[in-house]
Amino acid sequence: MKLSFKKIDIWKVLYVYLIFQPSLPDLISNSFLNSVITYSDEAISLCLLALVLAINKFEVHLLKFERRMLLFTIIFELVGIFAGLYYNYQTVAYTLVDAFTCIKFFAFYYSARILSKGRLTDRYFFSLNNVCKLLATAFFLLALHERFMTPWWPTHDYRIFGESVMLFFGHPESLARACITVIFVLAYNTKYFKNNFIYMIMLTGVMLLTNRTKAIVAIFAFWVIYIYFIKIGFKNKLPILVAGGIGGAYLGYDSFNGYYGNVRESIRLRLTQDSVKIANQHFPIGTGFGSFASNMAAQHYSKLYVELGYLRVWGMGRKSRYLSDTFWPIVIAQTGWLGTVAFSLAIIQLIIYILKSAKKDLVFFWVASSIVLYDLISSFAAPAFFYPAAMAPYMLLGLMVSILEFPKEEPSPQQQFTTDTDNCEDQYEKKERNI
Repeated sequence: MKLSFKKIDIWKVLYVYLIFQPSLPDLISNSFLNSVITYSDEAISLCLLALVLAINKFEVHLLKFERRMLLFTIIFELVGIFAGLYYNYQTVAYTLVDAFTCIKFFAFYYSARILSKGRLTDRYFFSLNNVCKLLATAFFLLALHERFMTPWWPTHDYRIFGESVMLFFGHPESLARACITVIFVLAYNTKYFKNNFIYMIMLTGVMLLTNRTKAIVAIFAFWVIYIYFIKIGFKNKLPILVAGGIGGAYLGYDSFNGYYGNVRESIRLRLTQDSVKIANQHFPIGTGFGSFASNMAAQHYSKLYVELGYLRVWGMGRKSRYLSDTFWPIVIAQTGWLGTVAFSLAIIQLIIYILKSAKKDLVFFWVASSIVLYDLISSFAAPAFFYPAAMAPYMLLGLMVSILEFPKEEPSPQQQFTTDTDNCEDQYEKKERNI
């Protein structure tokens, strides 16, 4: 089954929509429409999973690494759900919602990979290339205007390169995410469109203007991978891993120190320290989904927060946006050390597969490794894999794996000639019968 409506390809429409979806609610005042758009990515992922089950009739064939990744993800989910029901720090409904939120990026990956199996070629994203070029040009020109002229939108803060540009995205991190998501498609298409590099450099400039250290480190790693493996052609991965680690540590030190070191009342530091204590006290399963550091725990103030005395701490009371601005505390506290190990092993399975893919397709390796690396870097100071803006890249990754492992078979010129000849003969015979 090809997911399309007339001539509109659903995957491409979803990809563009998911780039902007996290920021659209900030632009809409109507509360009902705002809620619809806010939870639309959940609805889309559920519909895609339903399609997977309906089309494959519960007989889904996965790659070896996907089976292992799914097994560890299921363990992670079961631990968090059981702990949530057992300790009851959050209502059952919100516990289950948070449980799905924590695997939503996997849902987009698996849905895209399974539903597109054997139906796409590596030219599939050609029609999306011009859209990405248009977005790159628009983001670049608007960012230049915001930085060097009277801005049309508010600036967020003052950092490395001056005022942080965020355009209409509501936060510089959201703009950086949108830029890297567009870059991924342009990078994948560089096999056929070499001028894509111009637009990728433009978007890199926009990411620098957001002044987000995470984004700067990630785009630095993106270009280092390209230069090392594709441009120069080195094959040994160890030197680049060591150099990348040192470079990332150097670039990210100030940001990390600001988040966790010098800030006297760092909320991220408090959440991280408390998550470890919680995991030890509720060994080995944690306190369950919706109980700590997640969006559900913040929106529907967790009973655990009350026990920990967060109501008396500045920036950690009800409706605080700082309570859901981390990643690892969510995993560690909510699923304990057992769930943390399971989740880490699931990600490691994906990383191992991507590393091995370099032997098959270097461009795939470049883009796929950058997708995962971006979230690994972001995980130290953002929701990372659980962030709504991460859904489009993992859907893209699913489509890319499908193309790499199960490409659509295109007829050879000889086969096409034979088919055309047979069609002509059939038409001639029909005309003869009519006469």
